[in-house]
Amino acid sequence: MLYYQFRNYDEFKEIFAVEKRNNGAKVRKNKILLSHLKNADLLRYCRKRNDFTLLNIKDMAQLQQVAIDAVCSSGKQDDSLPHRVELIGRTYWSTQYRTDEARGICEDGDHGSIRYVNMERSRVFKMKSAKFLRAVMLETIVGKILSSSVVNWLCGDVFAKQWYTFTLGCTSGMELHVDNNFEAIYESFWCKGYFNSCMTDMDRHSFYLDSVKAKAAYLKDEEGKIVARAILFTEVTDQDNRRWRLLERQYTTGEDEMLKYMLVNKLIQEGYIDGYKIVGASCHEANAFVGIDGSSLFDRKFEIDCDLAMDDTLSYQDSFKWYDYEERKAYNYKHSADDYLLDTTDRNLNGDDDESEEAWDEYNQRYCTETQVCYMEGREIEVDVDDLEDFRYISSCGEYHHHDDTVFCDWCESYCLTGDSVYSEITEEYYCCEQCREDAENCHKEKYWHYSEYDKDWFEDADELTEIQIWNQQEKAYKSQTIHLNTIETLLEDGLIVCFDEEYYDSLDSRTGLPFNFSDNNINIYEEEHEYAAVEEAI
Repeated sequence: MLYYQFRNYDEFKEIFAVEKRNNGAKVRKNKILLSHLKNADLLRYCRKRNDFTLLNIKDMAQLQQVAIDAVCSSGKQDDSLPHRVELIGRTYWSTQYRTDEARGICEDGDHGSIRYVNMERSRVFKMKSAKFLRAVMLETIVGKILSSSVVNWLCGDVFAKQWYTFTLGCTSGMELHVDNNFEAIYESFWCKGYFNSCMTDMDRHSFYLDSVKAKAAYLKDEEGKIVARAILFTEVTDQDNRRWRLLERQYTTGEDEMLKYMLVNKLIQEGYIDGYKIVGASCHEANAFVGIDGSSLFDRKFEIDCDLAMDDTLSYQDSFKWYDYEERKAYNYKHSADDYLLDTTDRNLNGDDDESEEAWDEYNQRYCTETQVCYMEGREIEVDVDDLEDFRYISSCGEYHHHDDTVFCDWCESYCLTGDSVYSEITEEYYCCEQCREDAENCHKEKYWHYSEYDKDWFEDADELTEIQIWNQQEKAYKSQTIHLNTIETLLEDGLIVCFDEEYYDSLDSRTGLPFNFSDNNINIYEEEHEYAAVEEAI
């Protein structure tokens, strides 16, 4: 623990606890963060510079901010990366790309791509946002050191969604509301979909009117339907007695994270909030709040006033779920051993529930005969066994995961978790393992690249190869082999091959200084040609 700022082993276990799920499978929390901290190359990098900022991280929000800051700083300090890439207020640096006055926004309205200038070709192109940022990050020293799971997460899960929201203008016909209409945001009649919320149509909204100080924050589309909603706690206090306005976890139509970003960004722009629950990975964690500048609030201990009697209506709580009945306060951390837990679908503190003999499908928000344990964004949910269309079976772990969290490996034709996938710079595809990537790359090279027989390697450009004559002593003849131009230059410099009459040979006849098997007639012709050339040059 010398290079990490965990208070003790108990804190480490709390952050990276292995949780046992209903199907018996064991899953580790914050798996991406743990892979980041276990990165041996990163540790060596930090030790060499005596700067452990990249290792002093305890939550996903902090990982996002620190990693991106480090990539930008690394690029700025690298003289080999002279070109500015300006995206959403940040400046990255590249040797092959730059952004122009459009700052990445495509003229054709493509919200998923970035407009850039290819410096080698001096032309404007566009590229998918996640792929583009990945290419820029991997040009920097820090980007090359970060683990592939972190790079994939930053580029795909985080940046691609931020870029889409940014280019969409954050509103795009959406209308923001902040009021006390809690009933509307929990009634499917007013919403477009069920928002994957266990409280939809459960008549629990009175909790926010009677027991806590909060507002309903939501977006309406052009049809007047609610497409994104969250609870805004207006009077939150931390351990330093600082006041906050915190936005709880966001719920949207179809679990669309773009809509979540839109809601958050609009609330920030109009000055309604001081912090919000992180979008994406770890959003179900009680302490996963960030400031409006993106800074982690992981170490903040928040509390709210909560006047909840035993028979009062309770609504499921994502964050302020530890309730002190005597103090009438709810916390986002375990406050005492006597706390009531509010992350429950019980109707009240007495444990009363809405009786039903049917199973509840959390994903489709309906009752069904039987459910299957599935996972979405690392969170365990129950899904109708007859409606698993949006989930993929991962044979390596024997679990069903939401399709947005998986990658299809074209090589072995199976699904794997996005965080476990590996990316090929050659095929520009993701694969489930190193072996599949290697096999796919070899196949790709055999189809589209060119083989150097001398180097025993593949090269993308045929113009990079030439031929060399290799003398076979047994057959008393030269055999032509393909060879890379860089290898030719090296061998010439080392005196290991010779160039004769614009052809390359690994050896010549020591008696004549000419290639073996050069006939007398060829020798005479060669001498006459060179004698003529010498005379002509002299004249």
